[in-house]
Amino acid sequence: MNATPWITRTENPTTHSPVDWNELLTALSEPFPEEIIRFRAGATNRDKTKAIALAYADPRAYEDRLNALVPGEWQVEFTPWGERRIICHLTILGVTRSSTGESGDSNPDIAGTSAEAQAFKRACTKFGLGRYLYALPTMWVDYDPRTKHLLSTPELQPAAHKAKWPRKKPNRADNSALDLSETIGTARAVAMHEQLIKLGFERASHKDLAARALKRRVNHFKDLTEPDARTIWNYATTLAAEHKTTAA
Repeated sequence: MNATPWITRTENPTTHSPVDWNELLTALSEPFPEEIIRFRAGATNRDKTKAIALAYADPRAYEDRLNALVPGEWQVEFTPWGERRIICHLTILGVTRSSTGESGDSNPDIAGTSAEAQAFKRACTKFGLGRYLYALPTMWVDYDPRTKHLLSTPELQPAAHKAKWPRKKPNRADNSALDLSETIGTARAVAMHEQLIKLGFERASHKDLAARALKRRVNHFKDLTEPDARTIWNYATTLAAEHKTTAA
């Protein structure tokens, strides 16, 4: 099978040991220990004396959680998207979720690393990992506009950082908690169009190409599922290879 640059190649989930996704998603969603949570400045007030403290955890915390719960059964792949953005494809037990990250105003020397870290953590939230950090209450703290740093560290509510680690891996049984039909979304649809163009297919022909591959009408690539995307890519690469052989 040809490699797919805009989508993570995954096995069908049924090829893995059955997993109780209800228990796994619950375990992945548990808060991190309080001591590993850090804060950075978000929006500031009008006179820039206070800023919203945004809680975050280092990517290693996410990796540690995955290694504890699904050791050897998760992987990530990154796809460039434009000049400053990147797409992370996180696969757990054969199921892939994706999200984007961007370098923003990061130091140019670490811009790529910053984009990867952001994309990875955002992809993790698709499985519930670290998602609670986005739902924490707004916390205003003193702020230094010269250094752009917070002058104090807020305290999290007890329930927000209560963790139970280490814990055993989840039982393997029920897949009902995970929707395996989730669509690829706009970001990956854009990347998919770009890669088809590189294969030699004009943008105007993409819907027709997809319809022939799937044997049904396709209105928007963003509404495709993972299996749909793989089918179209395999069909497109086969056609491109045949055309190359004929041309030669």
